[in-house]
Amino acid sequence: MTGSSEEPLVTIAEAVSEELNTPIEELPPLSRSIDLEGLAAIVTEDRSHDVTVTFSYAAHRILVHSDNTVYVRPIQNGDPDRRNTVYFGE
Repeated sequence: MTGSSEEPLVTIAEAVSEELNTPIEELPPLSRSIDLEGLAAIVTEDRSHDVTVTFSYAAHRILVHSDNTVYVRPIQNGDPDRRNTVYFGE
């Protein structure tokens, strides 16, 4: 992956780094949570497709939209169904 196909990956890493107040190089590999080539293939510069991808990474729920918007929210530890306890609304 080169050029703009890496942009969502960089945006994700920067957003998680900021949320966790942790340097990017200290984060776990993103590839352990999502297929990077697959993500780059569906979140592209082609604005004719409105795509949103959601996955878990570093105890956070990550939402990536096709316009390269990335939301990072912590997964709530106290809820028995942690996957459903993430709010992306501002």
